[in-house]
Amino acid sequence: MRRFDRLWRPIAVFGIFALAACTSLSLDTAAKLRALDYLNDDIASLVLAFDVPETIEPVADGSTLSFDIATPGKGERHIKAVLTHTDAGEVAGSLPPPAGERTYYLFGFSDADKTALREAQAWARTLPAGNNSLAISLAPRFCRTAAVDPGQVRVSVLVALPGATSLAPLINGETLANLLAQSPEKDLPECAGHSG
Repeated sequence: MRRFDRLWRPIAVFGIFALAACTSLSLDTAAKLRALDYLNDDIASLVLAFDVPETIEPVADGSTLSFDIATPGKGERHIKAVLTHTDAGEVAGSLPPPAGERTYYLFGFSDADKTALREAQAWARTLPAGNNSLAISLAPRFCRTAAVDPGQVRVSVLVALPGATSLAPLINGETLANLLAQSPEKDLPECAGHSG
């Protein structure tokens, strides 16, 4: 697992979401948050940074980003891309040092999911203007390394394209309790290898 905390000095810190909460963004809302062009920006190259307290961790290969496109009479495309750990790269340099007792985890996509996302975007660019809809949703999963109060724990997820000079929040300071309330799994399991 790529984890960067107090050792972040030359390399910055980064990551992503054992709960399956779902945060959906309309095209308009997400575009305002990230100034992201869903048809022309390379969505497959997005890097997501999870900003979490040291008492919780994103579950490896447990979080997903869904990319759904639908158009009347022309069909639909539904991609569920699993978030995978990625190298810090250029994006890490855009991250401020983590706040006290917090850390970052960095995520991207597998090669197969990158291909699927790019194919879905290419198809969307062929659609006539009109009643097309596009939705992106994030289903994060976490586990705990110690006892936590979900009402007090806050989670943020930042997103950037490679080469970006700043990151924008996809989820900004949301309580773990709120994320759990949206999840079919209402509890927070212990992380493997930890006694809780």
